[in-house]
Amino acid sequence: MTEIVSHRGGAWLWPENSLIAFENTTKLAVEQVEFDVHPSRDGRLVVIHDATLERTTSGAGRVFDHDWADLSQLVLKGANGGRMLLLDEVIEIFAPTAINLRLELKADADGTPYPGLPQKVAETLQRTGMTERTVATSFQLGTVLELGRAGLGDNRLWILAPKVMTDIGGIAGVLDLAQARGITRLGIRQDMLTEANLAEGRARGFHIGCWACNDPAIMRRMFDLDVAVFTTDRPDLALAIRAEMNDEGAAA
Repeated sequence: MTEIVSHRGGAWLWPENSLIAFENTTKLAVEQVEFDVHPSRDGRLVVIHDATLERTTSGAGRVFDHDWADLSQLVLKGANGGRMLLLDEVIEIFAPTAINLRLELKADADGTPYPGLPQKVAETLQRTGMTERTVATSFQLGTVLELGRAGLGDNRLWILAPKVMTDIGGIAGVLDLAQARGITRLGIRQDMLTEANLAEGRARGFHIGCWACNDPAIMRRMFDLDVAVFTTDRPDLALAIRAEMNDEGAAA
């Protein structure tokens, strides 16, 4: 069965990466929730998508330029006065549920990886007993490799931007490089996935999922292809389509 991931807690339904979004996601029959992490200046793991504060909060500047004491006073836009959360707080929300975590390690505003972030994330997951219930992801190959060295093993995923995928040599080049580096999970943008390259990946033992799946036609295609998993900003719609297609299959 293709698993559904509530992207940023359902970003087209509720304020992204917010308490409101995460609490509402717990009420859905999704398999995973996705969210993003940046470090604060004093080393706290802050759940926010952007490296800068302006788009989603009442603050300004880089997340990494502020201590958590200051960040915790900022208000998330559209979130009824709610604030940003820490990774530990998101874990507290989902640990009692059946929903697993898909945690993206972000880079700084200029694309530079944060030193030590993979290790800090791995330590938090180990301390909270969530390592086996989490897939840690990154667009940056170096970060994915560091996650492996930090002990995440197969619980890490390389997200492929289309340009990176093309520059490496398409799916064949991606699979060769990932296999050489011990990476078994890949996230491909939905418009870059074909039935042929999905079959090639499966034949070589890869777990292949997709991202940017927000249109109903795209969701249906993902279910038809039986991809392992996909992220969506409309988890409610994805669940409805999956149920409908399952009913159609049962009636056939």
